[in-house]
Amino acid sequence: MIEEAAQYLRPDYATTEPASDLEDRFFAVSIDMLCYLDFSGYFKRLNPAWERTLGFTCDELMSRPFIEFVHPDDRARTLEQNARVRAGGHALGFENRYICKDGSYRWLLWNAAPDIGARSIYSVARDVTERKQAEEERERLVTELQAALAEIRTLQGIVPICSYCKKIRDDDFYWQTVESYITKRMNTRFSHSICPSCYTTEMEPMLEKFERDNPV
Repeated sequence: MIEEAAQYLRPDYATTEPASDLEDRFFAVSIDMLCYLDFSGYFKRLNPAWERTLGFTCDELMSRPFIEFVHPDDRARTLEQNARVRAGGHALGFENRYICKDGSYRWLLWNAAPDIGARSIYSVARDVTERKQAEEERERLVTELQAALAEIRTLQGIVPICSYCKKIRDDDFYWQTVESYITKRMNTRFSHSICPSCYTTEMEPMLEKFERDNPV
């Protein structure tokens, strides 16, 4: 049995199985979605992975232009990519959404190359819906986290101050004078003076009272 298996590893080994049979078997067992379509935009061959992924039969998928199965929001760029491949280019890592028979959509990742002489495009597609959903969930969580951090920064910028005595509450919920609060956080020293408004409302009445109580 070992010798029988080893023959398939020899460089000079060649199968006698017809190429068409190998192609049929390859299409049948492939996990990825294999296809080729002509330049008119119709699928000409699909493997069973298409039916498993989208729910449509191969006959249903081949009965209509492929673009009708593409999500409306993805059609314009899909047609642009298709035109580039028909002109001789390649599609590498192209992503779009295809509709399923139940009305849902699946994300497909494409690699495709043209056969100009046969006016056909050979493609391999892979269902990456779960990966895309995980990416969208991660982006949603990041957005929520960024919003939460922005809200925290906003709250940190709000200083609780007493409406009466004007003391400020610090992070440890202790009430301090404005001078103490600022000095602790900014290493700032204060020099005291009197503004014109306070001089009029506070100092002048005190001076007038002092003069009345202490006549010359």
